[in-house]
Amino acid sequence: MSYELSYMRFRIPGTTVTARIVEAVETADPQYDVFDVGIEHEHGGIDSIVVGASAYSLKKAVANLNRTCDEKNAADTEAPVTTAAA
Repeated sequence: MSYELSYMRFRIPGTTVTARIVEAVETADPQYDVFDVGIEHEHGGIDSIVVGASAYSLKKAVANLNRTCDEKNAADTEAPVTTAAA
């Protein structure tokens, strides 16, 4: 199992509007992460605010979590499977 930073979209009940939360925006500088937060109308129009950040600590935490999960998964597949005799 791996974790990654991703975005979320959901339709606001009773409307034709979709909320966009933490959608990544491509940039030329990999040092910074830029995220779009806003709403998308049914016809495709978007109202949003862009938030920029250098999420070094968060990226490091996710990388450590992925490494730990990968090590555990590798250990689980290498461990011999034993069955109990009935």
